[in-house]
Amino acid sequence: MNKNLTCNQVESLINLYVEGKLSTQMLRCVDLHLINCSHCRKKIEDLKSIISKSDNAKDENFAKEDIFSVEFINNLSAYVDNELTPNDNIKIKKMAISNPNAREKLEKMYKFKKLMVSAYEKTKNDYKNDISKIIMAQVLEHSPYSTDCFQKLIILFCIIILCILIGFLYLYL
Repeated sequence: MNKNLTCNQVESLINLYVEGKLSTQMLRCVDLHLINCSHCRKKIEDLKSIISKSDNAKDENFAKEDIFSVEFINNLSAYVDNELTPNDNIKIKKMAISNPNAREKLEKMYKFKKLMVSAYEKTKNDYKNDISKIIMAQVLEHSPYSTDCFQKLIILFCIIILCILIGFLYLYL
């Protein structure tokens, strides 16, 4: 492999370099280039500083989010199920309106509730179908009424025929 990389090649590898996702051989080639090229070194330093600032900003936002999130998250499910007092409902609404993260969590909770309701309805319908199938199978397997009734009808029919025959024999003999 050519160990002398161009600036364009290094620029295309900067993200992988900063994230530490380059192979050891590629890492050595980029390091060799950075020793001689102050322009690429500056780009990598700038990228690292941007990433560190972004991470710090995320940490600050997370800390601010923690202030509201405990109360908000504790009451979110109750809000979706209409179980809160009017004052608590207003607090949740204000948080959802003023904070995009809170609004996103609320939307996710509504989607989750909708998913749970649809899953419950499907399970309930499946259960109804299963119960009806089980009952029909039991009726078909164990049909004592139809068998007993049929046997009784045959016996009754035979008795009636026998009585008619005895009656004819009695009259004509």
